[in-house]
Amino acid sequence: MTKKRVKIAVAALAVALLASLCACSVVVDGTDVTDYTGVQYTTYEFFNTNTTVSCYLPAKDADRLRSLWDGEIREKLSEISSLLSQDGENSDVRAFNAAEEGATLRIDAVTYEVLTLAKQAYSDTDGAFNPALALSVDLWGFSTRFNKSDYSPSKPYDRENFRSELPDESYVNAFLSLADFSGTEIYAEGDGYYIKKSSDVAEVDGVVYTQQLDLSGIGKGYAADAIAEILRENGFAFGYVDIGSSSMSLMKNARKEAGAELGEWTVSVLSPTESGKYYFKSYVKDSSLSTSGSYQQFYEIGGRRYSHIIDPFTGEPYQSDVLTASVFGESAALCDAYSTAFCVLGSEKAVALAGKLEGYTYTVAVSTDQGFDVLSNAKGKRV
Repeated sequence: MTKKRVKIAVAALAVALLASLCACSVVVDGTDVTDYTGVQYTTYEFFNTNTTVSCYLPAKDADRLRSLWDGEIREKLSEISSLLSQDGENSDVRAFNAAEEGATLRIDAVTYEVLTLAKQAYSDTDGAFNPALALSVDLWGFSTRFNKSDYSPSKPYDRENFRSELPDESYVNAFLSLADFSGTEIYAEGDGYYIKKSSDVAEVDGVVYTQQLDLSGIGKGYAADAIAEILRENGFAFGYVDIGSSSMSLMKNARKEAGAELGEWTVSVLSPTESGKYYFKSYVKDSSLSTSGSYQQFYEIGGRRYSHIIDPFTGEPYQSDVLTASVFGESAALCDAYSTAFCVLGSEKAVALAGKLEGYTYTVAVSTDQGFDVLSNAKGKRV
């Protein structure tokens, strides 16, 4: 079994951020960036993945960016990741998942904002994006606990060899019955924010299960949006935030790149069929983006691929003709959710959905007998 990971890369990024700009004057949207230099910080402390902040700035502002990175940015990343994690001590998600059916819990403002966006995406996609699939994700072996070297079965539904043995159908159906996110209430009252858990329960072999949430499909995008906003509020308008190589918030580029207009980044998306090669280049600035696909995390049994994206209509890993989908737009959080939904829906319904999402564009790789075709309304080209 071979694992592959979807990546989004800004072309020649490492070189661009370390090289000096050309001697000629460069003005982007009224700002002279001729003497701007590149600064980049990366950490693996949050969301179990890399978080990178890269900025172009005047040399005199480098220390100010460093202080921002060491202070407000890392604090915000820590806050979001801890609140949305499955097992963090202060996690609202952990508290919700452990609560009894019908329980009402007070939640942080951050969690409320993420859940509100999740509700919007759930509605926009007619349920194709659904954060109430945590039990199904765990059932199929894609929770973080399965990545630990000391993993051993601990749940009634666990398999010793979870990458070569399918789960029992009774659990697939039971957990699917708990995935009605419309029955989960999120509301503000007074000075607080609350979530009321669905009253649905499912019982398998004498064990009772309640609805559980997994916000990883929208949380990284939300964090990218939040960090980009901190940068802008502090006067940094040139650069980007990248979380997990799949959720990005792009500001402006201070370099002129081939094929792109001044201020735009060249964003290259890896091919779903050829390792290390790209299949599409897009040119964007002041925009967010996210990529999802079946070749990000998967295993194969009997010649069939089982990926980490669960179809909320079947309770199983999705099996549509979409190999990978990239969505570009204002909100990285919603781009996260929409790209997941595109995979679940399949190409025909995904394109129909895209027509209803004002301000969002897409690039989709659709499986064919010869490899894949590209459907896109984004500014860019196939490579």
